[in-house]
Amino acid sequence: MPDARVISHAARGSRLAAALVAVTAAAAAEQVWQAERRSAALRDEVAGLRSRLADRRELIAHQRHEMEQVASAVDHLARTTGALGERGAEARRLAHMEESRAETRALVNVAATLDGGMSVMSEDAGRALEQLAWLDGQAAAASDSFAVLTVLMKDRGEEVSRGVPTLWPVRGLVTSPFGARTSPYGEGREMHPGIDISASYGSPVTAAGNGAVIFAGRDPGYGGVVIVAHGGQLDTLYGHLSALYVREGQSVRCGQAIGAVGATGRATGAHLHYEVRVNGAPVDPRRYLAK
Repeated sequence: MPDARVISHAARGSRLAAALVAVTAAAAAEQVWQAERRSAALRDEVAGLRSRLADRRELIAHQRHEMEQVASAVDHLARTTGALGERGAEARRLAHMEESRAETRALVNVAATLDGGMSVMSEDAGRALEQLAWLDGQAAAASDSFAVLTVLMKDRGEEVSRGVPTLWPVRGLVTSPFGARTSPYGEGREMHPGIDISASYGSPVTAAGNGAVIFAGRDPGYGGVVIVAHGGQLDTLYGHLSALYVREGQSVRCGQAIGAVGATGRATGAHLHYEVRVNGAPVDPRRYLAK
């Protein structure tokens, strides 16, 4: 029979081997479980990075689209400013002004890079900045031209304003306003090119503004009529006059008597027919008359 001690040693060895196998299996299982956890965490991190990368790409695409729109707008502005500069220069020549001495910048290259040489600015953004720098110079030159032209136009405007017909030529009620009306002669609707102001026969009619008489005489419809030019293609007409106090070519001052109220021509009674014409077309006189 086998020795009992040998059998006992063998049994203990078997149990020890089984324990070692179990421990090894448990350690291996733990390592596999830890590896799976790390792998899952890495997968989640990669998925998060991919999601953020997709968001970044979408943001970059959106910003690039916006930059393209900005560049397009700057292109349009550059063309407009170039035309503005040309018109300013032409205006200076017509006004016999010397050319602007403001320095006009040329288009320059604008570059922005990282230390490694990688560009951080899109081509559209760089082009937009180049054109903005050029526009700055163009705007400075245009500003110089228009500052002087503003002074000239102000002086000229003050000269013209003295001839604007703002004075009522005669005091009275407006019996027929400007615009469409029923004909006083029963001929249906008609366009009334001025206003009719009721006044006593023979009352003085005065010039509504400074100007020059370009017509003084008779007309089948207006009767005795005077037309005064006030400059800037602006004329006034005074109709149905019973007397004329001025002649063609005569200069008149605002408030100067140029005729007398009457009922000559095609009129139903004593009144003044008063018109304001711009470039030969009648406009509502009340746009000019003082309140």
